[in-house]
Amino acid sequence: MKTNKQNKILFAIISIFLGIYSLLPILLVFFYSLIPNSYISQNKVVFSLKNYVEILQTMNIGVYFVNSVIVSLLSAFFNTLLSFLSAYALTRLNIPFKNFINNLLLFFNVVLILGVFIIVPIFDIIVKLKLFNTLTGLILVYTSLGLPFSILLFSKFINELPKEYEEAALLDGFSRFNIIFKIVLPLVSSAFMSIFILQFIGYWNEFVFALTLTNSELKRTLAVGVTLVSTSSNFEIPWGSIMAASFIALIPLMILVYNFEKLIIKSVSPK
Repeated sequence: MKTNKQNKILFAIISIFLGIYSLLPILLVFFYSLIPNSYISQNKVVFSLKNYVEILQTMNIGVYFVNSVIVSLLSAFFNTLLSFLSAYALTRLNIPFKNFINNLLLFFNVVLILGVFIIVPIFDIIVKLKLFNTLTGLILVYTSLGLPFSILLFSKFINELPKEYEEAALLDGFSRFNIIFKIVLPLVSSAFMSIFILQFIGYWNEFVFALTLTNSELKRTLAVGVTLVSTSSNFEIPWGSIMAASFIALIPLMILVYNFEKLIIKSVSPK
């Protein structure tokens, strides 16, 4: 009994330590975002909202934020919907070369993790499609690059569903369309939301393609905008402004993770 109590205390101490360790970077970002740039260089601690006011007045943070919301939301939605339909086809329909397609998805899932290696051909394609410096181009690229991961994850969930529900629906005269959206989709709704959130977080933080495929202030995303804050001064690095912009970018992600943490962990953890 005493051993169990000691284990619980030890577990609580370790949990508290890991929690503080995980939150420390966010707390430091918020802490330094409240100190004006001039005081940071002098190692003085004076709290003010000056950094937030300055970046809102001098930078297009509002535009960057809206662009990130549009691109991330639409990309995550299209990616999740298309990957759900693709995963259903691969797991339930008799299509040729199914094993080859699954192996190809595994291969591309690894390759696309290192997306920087394919940025040149993607840039050429986007330019030829006349989608350079457009949010549409970014949405198209983001949606495509995230498909292998989402399809593989959806396939895992759909494979675990009993086929009897779908077979009974076919006997009752349901069309394949109705089976997919009225039977299968509700059963994997938690997976749908989890994949949507995971992809949204990834798109929100993406930097390389957002920087390469846009070149105007009105089309930049927040991830690129935060880096532009560092170039706003010719004499010193404005750490306070950078931290303020970074904290603004963190707010939507913190809200998402706080509200859907259990759902995300459940979707990617093994049964």
